[in-house]
Amino acid sequence: MNNQILEFRKTDHFLFSQWDRSIDDQMLYKILPYVECTKCEKDVVLVLPSFLKKKGLAKGEETCLVLIVKRNLIITGYWCDHPNYLFKKEKNAHFQILYI
Repeated sequence: MNNQILEFRKTDHFLFSQWDRSIDDQMLYKILPYVECTKCEKDVVLVLPSFLKKKGLAKGEETCLVLIVKRNLIITGYWCDHPNYLFKKEKNAHFQILYI
């Protein structure tokens, strides 16, 4: 797996967990062009099932992909079926929701 995709670099943490969490580079190539980087402390990107389904990446009807990004650095990514807790947990984050 590459250390960089498009203009995004991957942290060591993301690289170590990427394979275990089934987030491959081809998936990132389809998602990252839609991610807007801000100058906030942290960007939380929720990729909803409708977006994943449209791109042929859906894991299920309720499972979304969560990416944590800081500027052009991918901190972590994971699959989640109830992301509502993030809105309470990540108080200083900028949220971006990708859906179709």
